[in-house]
Amino acid sequence: MKITVLGASGGCGQQLVTLGLQRGHEVTAVVRSASWQAPAGVKVHRGDLTNETFLRDALRGSDVVLSALGLRIPGLAPWNKPEQRDFLARSTPAIVAAMKAEGVKRLIAISAGGVGDSRQKVPAVFRAMIATTALRIAYAELEKMEAQFLASGLDVLIARPSGLTDGPATGQVKVTQSYTGRATISRADVATWMLDQLAQPAFPQEKTPMISTTGVP
Repeated sequence: MKITVLGASGGCGQQLVTLGLQRGHEVTAVVRSASWQAPAGVKVHRGDLTNETFLRDALRGSDVVLSALGLRIPGLAPWNKPEQRDFLARSTPAIVAAMKAEGVKRLIAISAGGVGDSRQKVPAVFRAMIATTALRIAYAELEKMEAQFLASGLDVLIARPSGLTDGPATGQVKVTQSYTGRATISRADVATWMLDQLAQPAFPQEKTPMISTTGVP
């Protein structure tokens, strides 16, 4: 399968690239970074992910798009702000338009547990963190991203993982209706779960599943 990974230089993006290659997929990596070095065998497009023309070239011929895009925040202090606060608001419509123009119909994106209607499904202490730290900005932008993807008419699946770690894949990912305690999941497990979904002819009716390996009731 030909897969295109957006945000391939980030933690989850690198896992998608590496694990995608291991599974025999033809992988294209799309990044903003000029310095990131891709593994051998990966086609790389570097440029502006808010530019539809650039994205059309990067997505051309793909079977599916895997988005690991997010906002870069220097810290969780309430006064911290993303480097580009409106990045997702500008890149999401460009991605949708490029996919439609190139006939790419399937997309899996990474959001976060606690976004949108999952806010009340995470522990109260985490809800407080979202409300009082720099996460409030990131989560508001992720909600906008989700809404635009879900309204696009594409075959969309948006993963809402619990707290991300850098541990190895465990193969123990669970789809859950809520988190308890300190719920975590490794970036490798998120990437593995996303790639597993490609075996399905159409994504599940539940378009925004919460996933975790710990803290599952």
